[in-house]
Amino acid sequence: MGEIGAYYTDAPGGGINFNTVKISGEGGNVLLKPLLTGICGTDRGIVNGSLSFAYNPPGYSFLVLGHESLCEVVESDSPQFRKGDRVVPLVRRPGECPNCLIGRPDNCSDGNKHEAGITGLHGFMRGEFRDFDHNLVRVQDNSLGDIGVLTEPTKNVVKAFEVFERVSSRFVYNNSLSTLEGKKALIIGTGSEAFLYSLLSRDYGFETYILNRHDIEQNKKDMCAAFDVNFVNSAADRDLINGSPIDLLIDTSGDPGTIFHYVRKMNYNGIAILFGTNERAPVATIGGDDIDYVVERNITLAGSVDAARIHYLKALDCLSGWKRKYGKALDGMITGYYTPGDMDLFMHKPAGEIKSVIRW
Repeated sequence: MGEIGAYYTDAPGGGINFNTVKISGEGGNVLLKPLLTGICGTDRGIVNGSLSFAYNPPGYSFLVLGHESLCEVVESDSPQFRKGDRVVPLVRRPGECPNCLIGRPDNCSDGNKHEAGITGLHGFMRGEFRDFDHNLVRVQDNSLGDIGVLTEPTKNVVKAFEVFERVSSRFVYNNSLSTLEGKKALIIGTGSEAFLYSLLSRDYGFETYILNRHDIEQNKKDMCAAFDVNFVNSAADRDLINGSPIDLLIDTSGDPGTIFHYVRKMNYNGIAILFGTNERAPVATIGGDDIDYVVERNITLAGSVDAARIHYLKALDCLSGWKRKYGKALDGMITGYYTPGDMDLFMHKPAGEIKSVIRW
């Protein structure tokens, strides 16, 4: 492949450039053109050098960014895809561990996997690229439109709720009517991933809250109202939800102080899913009383990262269902469209951002 325009960095050191790059030796029986690529906290973390686990592909002094994408098939030598199909490429590519070999690289047991745009594999923020058909998931529902770019973050949400279901099966978690009515879920953060978590939480039947340490913009308040989600400003009232304990805690911030503040407000048999990563979060002290609280209440703390192909498929089903249910409110998840070459977007989050995307 010749020279193409791309966003790239030098991982893990950071920095951001947009220029032509030459990438050789990439195989694939499908040629893809990105339509939209999303910006998330991981991209910004790599750019500002705060994610030490990111690294360049072997033989390259740079890493092409981008793991959230909606692409169009330009050419195909695969019977599974035709020119014009819309697809989402898988981010995590398997290694040779037992979990990777059975199609669950999200549970890689030796760390020898690669993630496009993050760890040792060029990402999707470039004019075009090749990939193999087994790494692609077709977007069947044409009505999704641009919302298809949310497939990648939504698959993380689906995977986390798979973890929740596995953990909650170790005891009677439902109420006496075998439902989740009356159960309370708190999601820390108000970014795109937090809103997606809130949507699936509502589908499960939780009374759902999202939390930030400051007030949120009006568009986010409108989103909460449309999705029947409650907002908590922890700076104004850190104990607002103290009236009844939390049954499910989901963190998208990676801030240990905030996490353990709310772990201490969890119910017996509560489940905390840790998703956010933030190496620059302030150090927080955890005391013996914190451990006692977790142990005596059978609280489970579980990390969840990435997802497998099955979660992408379920994510597309979720997005289709939410599109039918919420209509234009779901479209409001995309709060800004940008053109290739805009680099300030990686350094500064626009006001009111839920999901910013680059249109190629």
